[in-house]
Amino acid sequence: MSYTEIAWFSSRIEAETVGHALDQYDIPFLVQSGDTGMFGPGMIGRSPVGASLLVPEKHVEEVRQLLNCVVRPFEEQDSEVDPADADADRLPK
Repeated sequence: MSYTEIAWFSSRIEAETVGHALDQYDIPFLVQSGDTGMFGPGMIGRSPVGASLLVPEKHVEEVRQLLNCVVRPFEEQDSEVDPADADADRLPK
């Protein structure tokens, strides 16, 4: 079975929490992270390497729809928005 990265999180616990939300839909998932060697499996805070959530290729579209209201789409996660720019339209003129 081929797995595809669907989202990236700043900590393993976040990736696993979102992954387990898929349990009710019987969608398997994997969490991959390089943090275990650095901080140990009990590390619950942010990791400098983050964690990826992967799902089987056949469930990618279904999971994207389910997670759309929970996390930013994976394709948008690389583009960081400057908070000053994001709030500029809400500031009084």
